[in-house]
Amino acid sequence: MISPMKHISILCLKEDREKLIFNLQRQGGLMLIETKDTKRNPSAAADKLRRVSKLRENLKPFTPKKGFLDELPEVSKERLLEVSTDDLNEAGEFEALLEEVAAKKEELTRVRDTLSLLLPWKNLTLPIEEIKDTPYTSLHMGRVISKKVEDFSKAVANRGGAAEVVSDNQQAAFVAAALPAGEDNMFFAEYGFDPAELPDIKGVAADIIKELKRDAYYLDHKIKALENTISRLSSASGAASLLHEQFTAEMARETAPFAETKETSLLMAWVPPEGVDEVKKVIYSSVSACDISVRDPLPDEEPPTLLKTNKVVKQFEGITNMFSVPAYGGIDPNPVMAPWYWIIFGLMMGDAGYGLMMAVLGLSLKLILKPKGAFKQILNIIIFSSVTSIAAGAAFGSYFGETWRPLFLSPVEEPTKMLIFTMVVGAAHIITGLIVKIVINIKNGGFWDAVFDQFSWILIITGLGLVFLPDFKLAGIIIASVGGVIVLFTGGRAKKNIFGKITGGLLALYGVSGYFSDILSYSRILALGLATGIVGMVMNMLARMVSGSWYGFIGAILIYIVGHVFNLALGLLSAYVHACRLQYIEFYGKFYEGNGRLFEPFALKPKLINLKQYGGN
Repeated sequence: MISPMKHISILCLKEDREKLIFNLQRQGGLMLIETKDTKRNPSAAADKLRRVSKLRENLKPFTPKKGFLDELPEVSKERLLEVSTDDLNEAGEFEALLEEVAAKKEELTRVRDTLSLLLPWKNLTLPIEEIKDTPYTSLHMGRVISKKVEDFSKAVANRGGAAEVVSDNQQAAFVAAALPAGEDNMFFAEYGFDPAELPDIKGVAADIIKELKRDAYYLDHKIKALENTISRLSSASGAASLLHEQFTAEMARETAPFAETKETSLLMAWVPPEGVDEVKKVIYSSVSACDISVRDPLPDEEPPTLLKTNKVVKQFEGITNMFSVPAYGGIDPNPVMAPWYWIIFGLMMGDAGYGLMMAVLGLSLKLILKPKGAFKQILNIIIFSSVTSIAAGAAFGSYFGETWRPLFLSPVEEPTKMLIFTMVVGAAHIITGLIVKIVINIKNGGFWDAVFDQFSWILIITGLGLVFLPDFKLAGIIIASVGGVIVLFTGGRAKKNIFGKITGGLLALYGVSGYFSDILSYSRILALGLATGIVGMVMNMLARMVSGSWYGFIGAILIYIVGHVFNLALGLLSAYVHACRLQYIEFYGKFYEGNGRLFEPFALKPKLINLKQYGGN
């Protein structure tokens, strides 16, 4: 069911607003309202959050990656709400270490760049600072293609100069060429001469290179030592993640929507009726003076939707919310949808062996991972649906793809009967949706709409189904005809003229093709069941084919394990998606409107840590 909502207005002194927001977030019982009259303060915590987010990003290479089975750290609400000086200092130490690493890496890059420039000139005996033009000569340092270096030297000599090869790596020769002052060096281009820029440094190249190598060695070891320190500290620290959550919560408080006057602040929120007293207690304990107003929603207001169902149905709420959240004041479809989804999912899997694997897998993951939120709901759906999968498998005689003593029928051996069965399931599912719409119409005072638009189609669908049973053929024709007459004479009742009414009735009656198409969609139950069973059977055949020796036996075991796990994963994905599709299109299309928004309380919502459910909560 959809919980009713109360609108609460809280008028307090400005000086009390910060404490009030803090305690309301801690309690997490209401959803704040933002209107055109409310505003949001800029957040000082936003800069701190950006800074700690950058820190977390920079620490990623040094922090051990969370494994699939690793649990998030747990902290109490008090710990999450109070920023610790120790955590801030620890984060500051990490920033300082990371900055030092960055500075050392930058220095190491400069050293290595200088080395790369000097290494080709390590044989130079002249100090670098003395390599320059004189009044009588111009000096040119550069690189020449190795195979042209001899011709280059001759060309320089022919112009009254001299060239010396300092080093040669068989691809390029590094040369020093001296030409008489004023001599044109345009001919250098013929030999692929590439001028070199020596670093602005003093000393002989060989000595400088030795010194630079020592510096590079020291810097490299210093960087590794710093990185090891960061890795060691970060593996035992959760300060960055905790600060990220603390500043996220702080930013939410600072930007909470409110209206204000010179001396007062006004907060408005939605709260379920059973939470009003608890919220009032929090308010009175937070402010020195206030005015609280609680009322029912006004006709033009759109309260959020808070669903209240039992623990089993609650696991299926996410399926509906993915499609559209139920509207406040509308109908919660989950109590009707959940059993059908549960049944259809099991029929689509249709194998007792895989149903057992689903139960073991789901329960094991819940025990090991202790999941929350949507992932927990998906695991619960798998666990619940393992029951219907086992039941369907026993009915169809399917056990890991092998057929053995079906209690009802074998889809592999009797696909026509299975197709008929899926049509019956589809008709029942669609009729359930029409019944729900009948209830909605009657509740809203539309009794005749229920008769003309839904009950008539129930008669048609039921009657057409009975036509295929020889003993009930006449009854089926009569029932379908009564429904058809109702649709024909009432389908155009909204039209104003007689022509429109007749045309509307005929068009409405043509809707039988749409219902037939909807029912035919349930053949996917047969298709998926056959696919799961046949793939499982093929895996069994492959395993038997290779099991003629001891190593073949090992191969067969691997085929069994890998093949059936793969088939289970594929079957689960297909059943989940196609069961959703049948709910969204064929079922919800008959009665459900949605277009609501979920009740999202103003509360602590950490993602990087878990809140303790005991001690300090």
